[in-house]
Amino acid sequence: MKNIAGKLIIGIGAIHTVFGMVVFWQELMRWLSEGLWNTVNGQAEREWAFWFIGIGFLAMLLGWLVDWVEKNIGYLPRFLGWVLLGESLVGVILMPVSGLWLLLLTAIYILRTAA
Repeated sequence: MKNIAGKLIIGIGAIHTVFGMVVFWQELMRWLSEGLWNTVNGQAEREWAFWFIGIGFLAMLLGWLVDWVEKNIGYLPRFLGWVLLGESLVGVILMPVSGLWLLLLTAIYILRTAA
């Protein structure tokens, strides 16, 4: 099975985003009802929702880029696997109950298949 790292990262980002939208649904509705301008700043629950969902979108963007590299170049650079491994290890140490385990597995896959 080749060229699945990008798809895995897209999937992780999509799960993260959908989960965040479900968990923070009431906060998101408050944003809309109060207007979006400066509705998040300084309110911890709203900031948490913003970053949780935003990181999901960034993960999907990274996944699409990785998928493009896999399709057009044919391989991923090893440093990508090391960076994702380091980031995910720090994440699972600081927050073991999280989806970062999925990123850890993806990093290991990249390291095994990278050039």
